[in-house]
Amino acid sequence: MSETGLGATVAGDIKMGEVVELEFKLPETATPLIMMAEIRYRQGFQYGFRFLNPTAQEREMIRRATRYLPVVR
Repeated sequence: MSETGLGATVAGDIKMGEVVELEFKLPETATPLIMMAEIRYRQGFQYGFRFLNPTAQEREMIRRATRYLPVVR
């Protein structure tokens, strides 16, 4: 996850370029964040989502939530 998008495993078939609504909860937040995202990458069940028009507040919330997370490779 980053300020511009996220990667996720999805058991389903979503077409490249399709726009979807993502709902997820960040650590230390009371309500889920709901964002529109475009499918930019797909390999099997692995998908890459690019957030569409995130607000400055949403970007800052994600930045704070992910600042100290370890990088997973």
